[in-house]
Amino acid sequence: MISRGNANQNLFRDDDDYRQYLSFLRQAVDLYPMHVYNYVLLPNFLHLLVETKKEGALSKAMEMVTREYAKYFNAKYNSTGHVFQGRFKSFTVQDDLYFLSCSKYIDLLPVREGVVSSARDYRWSGHSILAYGEKKEFDLDKHELYRSLGGVDIERQLVYKNLIVQQQLGPDIDFEGRKAGILGTREFKNLIKDGKTNPKEVMAIKHGL
Repeated sequence: MISRGNANQNLFRDDDDYRQYLSFLRQAVDLYPMHVYNYVLLPNFLHLLVETKKEGALSKAMEMVTREYAKYFNAKYNSTGHVFQGRFKSFTVQDDLYFLSCSKYIDLLPVREGVVSSARDYRWSGHSILAYGEKKEFDLDKHELYRSLGGVDIERQLVYKNLIVQQQLGPDIDFEGRKAGILGTREFKNLIKDGKTNPKEVMAIKHGL
């Protein structure tokens, strides 16, 4: 899913805003069953890598988060109207081909946007959890493909970090220029359309592209 602040305004103006959004996200995840595998919050947009456990959970969770965050934002900054612009855009991805590529894309967004020179330097993302085992405001679920990188946490972190540094986590994906849809083989797309496999969704929240 991809989304921006309304009229490209900043969604997050200080550290408390980032913390509050993550708090609302945690509340939504507790209410609506889904795993969050990675995330990045940048001043005027954010991306999440999630797996839903129940049909409709994603839409309900994001409706709650955007509603509660908009109320918080407008009250804090004495503003009115929409905080987010438009509805999120989501992608259903084939794990074995694209999961790690999606995680890499999310990790490197702050670097690509020129905010930091290294993914580790950016505070409001899951990169330092996956690559360095740091404890943060929002903890991540660990996908089976991430767990397969090593037998223990420190091995997984080292392998993941090196793969990010060497840019060896699969094909690059241009979410900015891609319409919402399914990322995978033709066979995988047919299974999804026929309802024969459980979809995994990557969300890059950027309301109003």
